[in-house]
Amino acid sequence: MFEWWAGLPWWLRAGVALLFLFVSTIVWFMGRFWPWGWVVGVVLLLFCFPSNSEKKGYHDF
Repeated sequence: MFEWWAGLPWWLRAGVALLFLFVSTIVWFMGRFWPWGWVVGVVLLLFCFPSNSEKKGYHDF
């Protein structure tokens, strides 16, 4: 799964992470508490940025 996630473009990885954070926040404003959405969003956001090899132009797989 990590290899698949790393193979996606960084902007798509960031978009998925931000989508989880956005949906969790909307659900919270609607009166429900869904902490797992924030947890998943933050973890995915931490791993969405390009690695050092990606910054140099290499692809990890």
